[in-house]
Amino acid sequence: MAQNITKRIWVTSGGSVAFNFKSLTEYSSGKTLSNWTRLNIHYRDTSDVGGDGTSIGWKVMVRASAATIQSDGAAPNLPLSSIQIKPTSTIPGVNITDITLTAADQNIVEGNDPGALPVTGEIVITYECGTATPLLGKQPDYYFVDLIFTLVEVNP
Repeated sequence: MAQNITKRIWVTSGGSVAFNFKSLTEYSSGKTLSNWTRLNIHYRDTSDVGGDGTSIGWKVMVRASAATIQSDGAAPNLPLSSIQIKPTSTIPGVNITDITLTAADQNIVEGNDPGALPVTGEIVITYECGTATPLLGKQPDYYFVDLIFTLVEVNP
């Protein structure tokens, strides 16, 4: 029997994340963008005859596209550890994990196998920059890094 997996993840708002530090307090205490990015997911795993597929769950992962937060000018790059990601979800029964950004995939939301039923819902992301590692003393510049969100099945 074949496994038929449908996975979709899309950004409904907050696809561009910009931290604008405008005061000494923001440089020393950091900045939070609450409920900034909204992702919707759809996941379904069925067999050819419509029964439950073989996966045991699903997960949403995130990683940075580069090893550092890159400077657009002459300033030194910033460490990825400057950014924390804190998800919430409308999907019942999921495991949520707050993370410090790295270039490796990290699980932020995990759910169990729903049987042949689809999983649909929203994941809302809050970002913090400079709260755990203050940016005081860092050179002003435009810094950037792409975030990659991935929805995958969990196999036995």
